[in-house]
Amino acid sequence: MSDHAYDISYLLEAEMTTVEVPAAPVQKAPPARPLPSPVAAAQEVLARELMQAAAAHEALIEQYLRTAVVSPSGESSW
Repeated sequence: MSDHAYDISYLLEAEMTTVEVPAAPVQKAPPARPLPSPVAAAQEVLARELMQAAAAHEALIEQYLRTAVVSPSGESSW
């Protein structure tokens, strides 16, 4: 092959053409909402169940205190 095939001097000597591209207007998007973590979802469910269990436990304590008969000496009838 000849050296002429690899001659790129015409490219170097050519004037660079630039194309004016209008800048796109910058639009601020609202921040993306973070996806809930599966761990956080499980913790939320467990917290709700714990609050329900606490309410049931409190109801049982109140029921016990209503039904427990305490004698004047401080002893219960149980």
